[in-house]
Amino acid sequence: MKIHRGIGVCHYNRLGNLPGILQAVCETAPENCKIVVADDGSDELWGRDPGDQLSVTKICREAGVLLIQGPNLGVAANKNRALWALQDCQFITLLEDDLKPNQKGWFECYEQAASISGVHHFCRVQAKQAHETIDSFSAFLAKHKLTPIYASSPRGDLTFLTSTVLHRVGAFNPQFRGAGYAHGEWSGRVARAGLIGHPLKWIDIEQARDRFEQVGDTYGGRWEMSEEQLKVQLNRNKRVFRELEKSNYTHCPLVLE
Repeated sequence: MKIHRGIGVCHYNRLGNLPGILQAVCETAPENCKIVVADDGSDELWGRDPGDQLSVTKICREAGVLLIQGPNLGVAANKNRALWALQDCQFITLLEDDLKPNQKGWFECYEQAASISGVHHFCRVQAKQAHETIDSFSAFLAKHKLTPIYASSPRGDLTFLTSTVLHRVGAFNPQFRGAGYAHGEWSGRVARAGLIGHPLKWIDIEQARDRFEQVGDTYGGRWEMSEEQLKVQLNRNKRVFRELEKSNYTHCPLVLE
């Protein structure tokens, strides 16, 4: 049977979160869904006492999900690992390891919205909302009992896309290393390819909004770095972002690093 749906959990040094998130994902995922963990070179063991230590390999094996690992290269490379493993799927969701679904139906909300609207990319957005610029868009979705939420920036902890995005836009650009700007640059290319159908790059669906809970989003991952280290990464990626924007390209090949 062809697998039409895929979920990639993008993980880095939050092993304490991973068992609970994978359990929640497996319990709320739709039928016929491929689940994979993409690990960005995490420390293999977590916990002070040997008897309490966890390993990403063991956690994924016990959860019955595929694990794909690589060296620590940052957010863009790790999301590409997940996309590489899920490239045969028609609908794909990438979840960060600080977001846990707590109700069934969340995946189906985005799948339905993409199927009826021609919007091929949804994501969770910041609380700050931006005004809608096309009145008819909301009216169109409302006919299908879907309510869009518009915002000026994404959270990055949930990214939904269709296979059309992979075919026409491809991967996150591997020039980005560490944290920052990769998601925004990728979403810009999705918009340039005409796959969002709206002037704003980031749209969420209200019906899916309350089906998640934030867990441990201020420890592990990039929070292990000093403020200065993070600043260096962000400044570098900002320069990369500006240079790529000048080129006005759309497609970036999906390469496994």
